[in-house]
Amino acid sequence: MLLLLLLGLCLGLPLCTGWQERLAPAPELQEARSGDDSLEQVGHRVPRQLRLLQRLKTKPLMSDFSVKSTIISRYAFTTVSCRMMNRASEDQEVEFQMQIPVAAFITNFTTLIGDKVYQGEITEKEKKNGDRVKEERNKTREDSGEKGTETFKASLVIPSKDKAAFLLSYEELLQRRLGKYEHSISVRPQQLVGRLTVEMSILEKSGIASLEVLPLHNSRQKGSGAGEDDSGPPPSTVINQNETFAKVVFKPSVVQQAKIAQNGILGDFIIRYDVNREQSIGDIQVLNGYFVHYFAPKDLPPLPKNVVFVLDSSASMVGAKLRQTKDALFTILHDLQPQDHFSIIGFSNRIKVWKDHLVSATPDSVRDGKVYIHHMSPTGGTDINGALQRAIRLLNEYVARNDVEDRSVSLIVFLTDGKPTVGETHTVKILNNTREAARGRLCIFTIGIGNDVDFKLLEKLSLENCGLTRRVLEEEDAGSQLIGFYDEIRTPLLSDIRINYPRDLVEHATKTLFPNYFNGSEIIIAGKLVDRTMDQLHVEVTASNSKKFVVLKTDVPVEPQKVGNDVAGSTRSKGVGEDDPNHIERLWSYLTVKELLSSWLQSGDEREKEQLRQKAQSLAVNYHFLTPFTSMKLKKPAVPTEGLEDSYGMSAATGPETVIQNLQGASVQSEPALKKPYNPRIKISKTSADGDPHFVVDFPLSKLTICFNIDGQPGDILRLISDHMHSGVTVNGELIGAPAPPNGHKKQRTYFRTITILVNQPERSYLEITPHRVILDGRDRLVLPCNQSVVVGSRGLEVSVSANANITVTIQGSIAFVILIHLYRKPAPYQRNHLGFYISNSKGLSSNCHGLLGQFLNQDAKLTEEPVGPSRNLPDPPSPQAGKRPETILRVKGHRVPVVWKQRKIYNGEEQVDCWFARNNAAKLIDGEYKDYLAPHPFDTEMTFGLGGPKGL
Repeated sequence: MLLLLLLGLCLGLPLCTGWQERLAPAPELQEARSGDDSLEQVGHRVPRQLRLLQRLKTKPLMSDFSVKSTIISRYAFTTVSCRMMNRASEDQEVEFQMQIPVAAFITNFTTLIGDKVYQGEITEKEKKNGDRVKEERNKTREDSGEKGTETFKASLVIPSKDKAAFLLSYEELLQRRLGKYEHSISVRPQQLVGRLTVEMSILEKSGIASLEVLPLHNSRQKGSGAGEDDSGPPPSTVINQNETFAKVVFKPSVVQQAKIAQNGILGDFIIRYDVNREQSIGDIQVLNGYFVHYFAPKDLPPLPKNVVFVLDSSASMVGAKLRQTKDALFTILHDLQPQDHFSIIGFSNRIKVWKDHLVSATPDSVRDGKVYIHHMSPTGGTDINGALQRAIRLLNEYVARNDVEDRSVSLIVFLTDGKPTVGETHTVKILNNTREAARGRLCIFTIGIGNDVDFKLLEKLSLENCGLTRRVLEEEDAGSQLIGFYDEIRTPLLSDIRINYPRDLVEHATKTLFPNYFNGSEIIIAGKLVDRTMDQLHVEVTASNSKKFVVLKTDVPVEPQKVGNDVAGSTRSKGVGEDDPNHIERLWSYLTVKELLSSWLQSGDEREKEQLRQKAQSLAVNYHFLTPFTSMKLKKPAVPTEGLEDSYGMSAATGPETVIQNLQGASVQSEPALKKPYNPRIKISKTSADGDPHFVVDFPLSKLTICFNIDGQPGDILRLISDHMHSGVTVNGELIGAPAPPNGHKKQRTYFRTITILVNQPERSYLEITPHRVILDGRDRLVLPCNQSVVVGSRGLEVSVSANANITVTIQGSIAFVILIHLYRKPAPYQRNHLGFYISNSKGLSSNCHGLLGQFLNQDAKLTEEPVGPSRNLPDPPSPQAGKRPETILRVKGHRVPVVWKQRKIYNGEEQVDCWFARNNAAKLIDGEYKDYLAPHPFDTEMTFGLGGPKGL
């Protein structure tokens, strides 16, 4: 089987996640091409029609495309999953593509072909044969098909009538720009998808100040569509939000997809948000030996700017590029403040300086500057070195003459569309000349326009001189992009920022010196604590602003903080002697690797470069980051997966060597270390909800068993255990429907397709269980397939999966639930893969526990009249009176319930129990009515019947 995986920057590729078939020309078409002209007549177009029908029939079908992204304190974990089917009678090669942000690191790629699973493994980069993902993405970013993104590609062959599935995960730290964090997901499957879902969750401890969902953003490349309504969130978007948590779900139906784009190319799904900021020194979070410091002060007076605009006016700028650039600079000059000083340089093969000194931004000078720009005309070559040297000299002379260095910010805004062709053209010499001239006293911000620009050179110029670089695509509105980039640096608030932590308490901190802070941005520092037992961390910030020298000090509590709803994507197990990984540790490792890569790129010393490479490589392997110094190999499956069922979503498709995204603090054991599989007939009670669903409640003291049915509707979420305010445990079950068997008395059957468990103590964790997967969201995110035996545990919570049999959830050692897995290889129309819920240990649940099952756990029951038939529950059932049919009454919780004797099968039908059955949906048995037990969403924790529990998460 051919398996070719390629990760790279692909010029001209659509910004998409999609599949492209590669078929040989149809025989009919070949005959048509070799035939005579009569084939072009209307009556002889059958071959073309046949070819079209063949392509429509055999095009690989995408049945599922879903993206789940979770942002915890600005750090985003994203997983893309996709399922594909080859309906053709021959093997076909298909290609999966995904645009990911330039700043992101891929952490996992897994593919399933038929019943074989290939899991990605991050290793040190070396030249070896075999299946791997080739890392070329960072060699330059100039080849990127879209602004700010890179293309991940994987092509493989799907056997005839078989399936393939893909799972891609990546992580990134969101950067604040213009006062907002922006998170963008590429949603371009290139065909209409039966099930398409994008789900974004945001958890910000400091509070969400604003949240905006943008319209779908379509690229201008051929084939992209536009929706009927391009204002506001895309159709079918649902937003749920409270003070610290938000969830956004985009789930368009096939009809809605077709309205947006008939060919399935939708666009970028984008959210923007910001957080509350109360303290001037910033938001500092400490967790398990790691800390992160977010510094974004506000309400400060702006610093004066000394800025030189350097504009490429070579012949290649002719036309729209120069026109749009001029328009943008008109706007930028108009925005300058009276305390700012500026000058303008145009360059081609000659350096043309507007003024030989910087002038104040008065209305007259701004007008004269606009006139100078207006009369620029494109001609000649590109002398990048000469233009930079002249701009640096202008700034240095102005600063030296006016003694304004301590109270202003010096900037060069450099714009070009090409490579150096005149003067000094050697890249290394240009970089050295610029670095020696600037000497760290000014920042260079570079902008590259079009596809011919030397973006690597511009990137290094900015990296080595405390600036930023941006790419402007030629076919887009360059003017608005230039203005947007300038807006990021238009308002400097602080200069020479130094953030200090005690050296004896903090180690391996990321960058702590910053030349400038611009309004709307953010400075982020992360580090490790030497002593985790200390009570507080001293933080000191010094900086200059327009009026004074600023000093901020504070002491931050260091005790481990509970972070509820953490849903991270850690791909790293706890090693020997290591502490529990967490999202702040992931953020620290991300920042550290980024800084090592940046230092490696800037360094000119080969020995230093090798040391930086080794450090970056070691850290990237340890934290599973795909970088220029690491590679991804695909491990072939050790054991083929048999009978893999279709699942909701993708997680179950990871197979025997599944991607384990470890729970915070989880210790993952392999199958040989597992105990003997759970024997439900010995170790769990009869109290359960299983089957259609049938409820069974066991009362051991009176040796009675009660049973009842709940005939809900598909989609209903039933509250089974409700003890949120006391033990902190809630269990809900979601129903799925199926037609009733022939000649049955019911119109339909219902089963539990999902069991959700929320544990709120000592730390909040969420469990979502289906017949095919277990998703555990604690401090980090864990995805376990149900076809593999595994045990994970963390801080009083243990989850044990017995392959294709059951899942045992143990909480604090005093609460245990067993979920049975019911799978059908060839299900009848009235059968569905489903779950059964059994209570094994309820000692830890409080006396106030409620729910359809929970309300009976601390109760007892008795029969007050004789039953009609024999029962094993009653040792010596008396005979009924002659000629009279007495009614059997059950007394429980003050209720008087007529019951009849019945037999039920439990434990996968392996055991039969006798029980007293309460009719009519248990109307007289349970508190309240059936509708009182319906939850609005799977993780709802509301207590029923006025017991005072909170709603929602």
